[in-house]
Amino acid sequence: MYISGRSIRLSALWFLVFAYLEIFTGLYFVSVLGIALFVCVATKFFQDLGNRIEIRDLIAFMALMQWIIGPVMAYNILPYDELYYMAVPEDTYMNFVVPFCYFMVLGLYLPLRDERIINNEDIDRMKVYIAEHPYLGYVLAGIGLVAGFTGKALPSSLTFLVFLITNLQYVGMYMILFSSSKYKWLIFGGIMGLATSAAILQGMFGELLQWFILSFLIIAMVTRIPMWGKILIVSIGIFATMLVQSTKEEYRLATWYASSSKSNSEIYKEIIAQRLSDPSSLFASGPMENMAARLNQGWIIARIMNYMPAKQPFVRGETIESAMYASLLPRFLAPGKVKAGGRANFERFTGTPLPETTSMDISLVGEGYANFGYGGSMVFIFLICLLYNWVIVKVIAISKKNPTLIIWIPLLFFQVMKAETDFATVFNYLFKASILTFIVFYLTKKIMELLQNRKKVIVIGNTITGVDPVKAKSA
Repeated sequence: MYISGRSIRLSALWFLVFAYLEIFTGLYFVSVLGIALFVCVATKFFQDLGNRIEIRDLIAFMALMQWIIGPVMAYNILPYDELYYMAVPEDTYMNFVVPFCYFMVLGLYLPLRDERIINNEDIDRMKVYIAEHPYLGYVLAGIGLVAGFTGKALPSSLTFLVFLITNLQYVGMYMILFSSSKYKWLIFGGIMGLATSAAILQGMFGELLQWFILSFLIIAMVTRIPMWGKILIVSIGIFATMLVQSTKEEYRLATWYASSSKSNSEIYKEIIAQRLSDPSSLFASGPMENMAARLNQGWIIARIMNYMPAKQPFVRGETIESAMYASLLPRFLAPGKVKAGGRANFERFTGTPLPETTSMDISLVGEGYANFGYGGSMVFIFLICLLYNWVIVKVIAISKKNPTLIIWIPLLFFQVMKAETDFATVFNYLFKASILTFIVFYLTKKIMELLQNRKKVIVIGNTITGVDPVKAKSA
């Protein structure tokens, strides 16, 4: 076990937050334990920004925000919501979810070995490699962009593969950001601008928000952003999220369920302009309550706890087994395998039917409880997060000889970082993204080595024959 000065300081912070809330508020004891954990994780997250690329901070931060902070607000601050209400008492919910989150954090941060953090030396090695292969980032970004534009013309059976390949544009973009290219910020703006346009056309903003968050991790490392800059960017990000959240319903009604002579982008510009003309409206009670309700993933977990095992027995690993089976076998070998996505599980484990156009995941908390109940869920989340931990440690270990591999971590954990996803989604994505990463990384590495060796042969040949390479090139 590795104990650092920062670990001691975070432990002291945990104690101070717990003591303050326990003494000066009337919050439930176990809820206070959850809030103290969130404050420590959030503090570590802000400290690591710009100093480390630490995806585990992001996974833990987002999970605790949606599984603990959102529900605490629902139980103690927000008015009763007829749709997103908490179906079990606070003590019932928190007595299960808070220990679950502690086991999650333990699995994520259990020190498996010394070299488990991406530090300055790793970044320096990566920069050297990118300088030696300056076109690699452009090639990957180009492949991703082409896949994004041509994907709709391909069979639906290739949708997920195309989705993974499309995300290569972000891997390439991050490589370019770490390069010395004078156009890197222009390229970043172009790629994120195209992603924003696609999100507006589709009316789906979740994935765009995720890539902006992941990009923030990279940009903070590239620019070595100071604390005031972190606070500023996070504040802007929160405002932008509130702005987008406030427009989604109106925009979808105008584009999905109504006809208009205006383009989608024109409609969205009008809605955004209307919101910006009165920014204070974003902070009115209605939008704020809606934002807080959206933040709360706990209402789904509470529905499952209320429904199981009273009306539906625990399924004892059934969905875990089917998810692994579905992920490991290609669909042509198992045409009846389960699809990633939680609509069926939501209706089965909450007893709540969903509209045909709506899909909701039950999260790892809900799935753990639905399968194993209270005690088994703790083992379940610990082992899953230990797997995440092991993958990160393995990637970092391999990156000591293959420096750019660390840039692939955002792609590897893109679906994993979402707190609402179920095990089928998480395992399927992590497994297949790992395969794609290995194949593309191996092929590009070999191609770069061949090109470099060919360049050396040409230089050596010109030296032996007495030909000046510069003159030969100009000739």
